[in-house]
Amino acid sequence: MDDTAAREAIDAAGVGIWLPPHLEGPGPDAVALLDLIGLPGGGWLAIGRSDRDRWVTPVTVRDGVLRRARPGDGVIAALLRVLAVGGTGALAGRRHIPVIPTGGDERAIEVDQSNESVVVGERVVVKLYPHARSGPQPGLDLPAHLVAVGFAETPAPLGALTWRDDTLVASMATYVPGARDGWEWYVELLETACAGAAWSAADAPASMIGGLVARLHRAFATESVVFPSPIAAAGRAEIARWRARADATLDDALASTDGAAGARLTAVAPAARSAIAALDAIERTPVLRIHGDLHVGQVLQSPDGRLVVSDFDGDPLTPPDVRSALDAPARDVAAMARAIDHVGRVVAHRHPEHDASIVAWTERSRAAFLSAYRAGLGDRGDLFDERLLRPLEVEQEAHEYVYAARYLPRWLSVPDAAMPALLGRSETVAP
Repeated sequence: MDDTAAREAIDAAGVGIWLPPHLEGPGPDAVALLDLIGLPGGGWLAIGRSDRDRWVTPVTVRDGVLRRARPGDGVIAALLRVLAVGGTGALAGRRHIPVIPTGGDERAIEVDQSNESVVVGERVVVKLYPHARSGPQPGLDLPAHLVAVGFAETPAPLGALTWRDDTLVASMATYVPGARDGWEWYVELLETACAGAAWSAADAPASMIGGLVARLHRAFATESVVFPSPIAAAGRAEIARWRARADATLDDALASTDGAAGARLTAVAPAARSAIAALDAIERTPVLRIHGDLHVGQVLQSPDGRLVVSDFDGDPLTPPDVRSALDAPARDVAAMARAIDHVGRVVAHRHPEHDASIVAWTERSRAAFLSAYRAGLGDRGDLFDERLLRPLEVEQEAHEYVYAARYLPRWLSVPDAAMPALLGRSETVAP
């Protein structure tokens, strides 16, 4: 099939060809094809537009029929070859290392995610961004900065591909053999404790994660050729924008959540707005580049127990310019504190008979995470403004409702349980 016939087939296929198979939320109403880029060895990378958004899909022909490429078709592996040679067509390659490993079989990473990850040759993870936007790309400069400052607690970044220089379509990192993300290993530890194992094993990771996040933030606060002046300060105007953003996220959560869960959220919404309003009392706070989508799923555990942090693309629900803005490290801390709570919610949903023990575990783990984070910052303790923690946790929980509505409807039970519990907590700030 030549390019012209492929274009016609894509147009005839409708929106379904643009959607990754794991996407459970609603897709776009229509996608207009913008570009079709031939890849080495056959197949194409198609770039489309829906309103202001970009859609990216790998396509191939099998038995005379054009369809979305799957792991095993070789199309994702071909993207590594494009990176190795520096690009093709409107795709530009940006390498973090001089030689890119290419070749090998493909297999999907079967976890819940808004993007699509494929292991190639058991050496590289290629992450494809099916739903992309133009603009500044944290998936490009954050890995480059971490390489520059020598932060090694992440799968080694290899490079990325952009379309027309401003739309990130794929990134590549070293595969950590046998690594599992926190939605697997952390949940498994807690379930094992519920089954009768010692709770100490399930307690231990919170402190490890706290130290890891602290070292990550220290790395982000270190000068490099990528970020020569990494730390700044946010004043009243910027903090007011955070307040407006948090309120808007809560509005989105209320608008996108119906039924009994929607009624429960509506009932606690005044308390949520009151918690968010605490931002109004803050006049100035330090900001730097942050991870921006930090949760236990971004913490990989290797078979030897080592933890590394991955995925520096930021929150998929926000535009790239927001993801690339300087922000408060407390936003990452709030997101991870919520994620530890969510591990407990997932396990309690499966094992309600252990609810009391899981609640106690959640409290211990949250406290251990925050304590280890503070200790890990050391002489950079000024980076963590604890006044931000509660309002940003509430915003993060509101975000979980929106994520469930757009991407993963079965996730709704987690924020539905977590938001009322969060708002029922007494607010404490460490001295």
